[in-house]
Amino acid sequence: MEQGAGLTGHCHCGAVTIRIPRKPDYVNQCNCSLCTRTGFRGIYFGSEELHIDGPLHEYIRSDMSEPMLKQLRCAHCGTPTHWEPLTPPPHERMGVNANLFDASVLEGVELKAVDGRSWPL
Repeated sequence: MEQGAGLTGHCHCGAVTIRIPRKPDYVNQCNCSLCTRTGFRGIYFGSEELHIDGPLHEYIRSDMSEPMLKQLRCAHCGTPTHWEPLTPPPHERMGVNANLFDASVLEGVELKAVDGRSWPL
């Protein structure tokens, strides 16, 4: 991604920034226990389209029989920033927390409800 291109979001304290290349086509509102408790709303891009900068901590769900991704959050304020697969990059798809962006950036973007509570653990 070109420097300065796209849209920039940040965690609560501003230590982590994420640049996305364009407005997303939709935002997923998942009702799984993790997304519900953290307030994560997903928008999706490939790893080569994202620019992520700042100190991060990761969390891999311990309640899943076969974890496939890790959720990352700001190491300072704890705001969930994104998730990425546990496989080596590049990643075809990564989830970015839509809440990192000003509401005006996502105005008019379709909100899709996802029933994550029904997924097998």
